[in-house]
Amino acid sequence: MVSPMVEAARDRLVGTWELVEYSITSDAGRVHRPLGPNTTGLIMYTADGHMSAQLMNPDRAPFAGPDVHAGTSDELAAAAGGYLAYSGRYRLEDDGLTVHHLVAASLFPNWVGTDRVRRIRLRTERNLALGAEPFRRNGVVWDPAVVWRRAAAH
Repeated sequence: MVSPMVEAARDRLVGTWELVEYSITSDAGRVHRPLGPNTTGLIMYTADGHMSAQLMNPDRAPFAGPDVHAGTSDELAAAAGGYLAYSGRYRLEDDGLTVHHLVAASLFPNWVGTDRVRRIRLRTERNLALGAEPFRRNGVVWDPAVVWRRAAAH
């Protein structure tokens, strides 16, 4: 049986959200935007427990040709370097404040089969912040933050 807190959290989470900000902040307070200052994207949660997240640098250079599978090594590397995408199932913890993204497909192969834990902070019905565990890179601790706004219905 699903707890009332989980049901309420799922009801607030289900839908499509547009990216507002994707950043990481160092333990010294330095803010870095891994996909650039104009990162765009969507995250979607379905009522039946699936999710998909897509984030990209909109300023990526187009390929020279029209075939999606015929890019040069440099074109493919640049396109992938400016994109973050994964999808799978999701599950909420009993407190309704933590969501687990159970990754089935990902541009980053290391994430396939993993559980990406996100702390939920619903600021309002239209704003969602997802936090992940801080990580260490080159001796610096970074704290990631992703902020979303509920997409308008068309």
